[in-house]
Amino acid sequence: MSNGGLQKLEYSPGEFIYTTNSPTATSSTALARPVDPFVSLSTDQKSLLHHFIQDASQITACHSSMQKDICKMLVPMALQTPSLLYATMALSAIHLQALNNQSENVKSAPDIARLMALSLEHFRKELQNPSTKGSDALLATARTLCLAEIHSGAIHPNSWRAHVEGAKALMLATNRKESESPGSSQGFRRYLDRWYQSIVSLTALTGNGPPIEEVTEQSGPEIIRQQDAPDYLDDYWGFTVNLSAIFRAIGAAAWRSHHNTQNTGLVSEGDAASAQEAAVLESSVRTLMAREARSQPTFYPGVAEGLSTECVREFMLCNEAFQHSALIQIHRRLRRTPTSSPLVQHSVKRILECTAQIGPSAGLSPWTMLTTPLFIAGCEAQGEDRERVRQLLSLLHDTIRVPNVLQSLKFLEQYWANQLNEDEGWSQYLGTCSFLGIWSPANKVQIE
Repeated sequence: MSNGGLQKLEYSPGEFIYTTNSPTATSSTALARPVDPFVSLSTDQKSLLHHFIQDASQITACHSSMQKDICKMLVPMALQTPSLLYATMALSAIHLQALNNQSENVKSAPDIARLMALSLEHFRKELQNPSTKGSDALLATARTLCLAEIHSGAIHPNSWRAHVEGAKALMLATNRKESESPGSSQGFRRYLDRWYQSIVSLTALTGNGPPIEEVTEQSGPEIIRQQDAPDYLDDYWGFTVNLSAIFRAIGAAAWRSHHNTQNTGLVSEGDAASAQEAAVLESSVRTLMAREARSQPTFYPGVAEGLSTECVREFMLCNEAFQHSALIQIHRRLRRTPTSSPLVQHSVKRILECTAQIGPSAGLSPWTMLTTPLFIAGCEAQGEDRERVRQLLSLLHDTIRVPNVLQSLKFLEQYWANQLNEDEGWSQYLGTCSFLGIWSPANKVQIE
């Protein structure tokens, strides 16, 4: 019996849609037309790709030079790699849906689900193809699928993490090669490496699951680089390399503390170990803060020349907001300091001040990276500061149009209304409620 041309496609782990074959679907063969590279795309596909180039890419970049570099590296590769093409179009479609005031309906939109499903379908085939399985294009696909899941406010708790794990496996495979794959761009690979390391760090900072990467216990001087080594302020994410390492250490320490308490019952011993790690990590953060207060930030080679004085100022404020996010996590997750503590509340207020000073922008600004600090501040905000968080997150969503920002605010509203007492952290609350939102990296990070 005929199935009428129906296809079963998986668009997130464990989530399927049924769709008919599209007569305008892009061929799996490489698109290599010299005159018009978009000639084989349908009108809708061209429209989505143009929207990504002109608009959607702005919310994944903190300044115009980065946006141009991303498009210059990503789009030609997408035209030759179906999985990346469909993932890029999905990311563009998510942004378009939000622009049309449909942020809450993104995950149920059939067109977006179909694009994600087609990307995954081609991705699996390309992973089996000897000519493509070790390419940077597939790593870029994993990155783009991850961003699409995060931006959409994906329902499935593990969907974005599956793509990060996939990126990790791809990076390990390509790093073992003696030479770069044909067509690989050293600059693009460095960009992908930076994306991966930073999203792992943000996952560690705001996640309550096991670390994606193993982190060994280290002393303060070992966590951060030596003083004479550059501590680059990453213009993709808005925080420094050393702070990124501290995020990973915080996540690993919190997981060890949780694991020891749950599985061994050694509460006092675990608390003592966490207190020691907390002291080391707080000292590391404050060392960075003192060092950076005395000097201008150091950007990766070639970046500073393209940044205005105002943009550099905004990057410094963004980095400071992330520093205070780290301090809050150290106090609340490792030391179990009460929310009302002056130390915690000082960091909450400073995050809100930094965010307000950066100010709203539709993209191409560190403003696009502030969901994570605002979420962390919101979890500990009290009194009038909750209204400030509500206003800033609403403004952030209204300007960059990322549905995930709205999900973060929805979670905070539920948390504020139902938190038992100030000793109950957001991760404990999440474990007892039925809310299944997602926030991340990227910009936001999902809690499992």
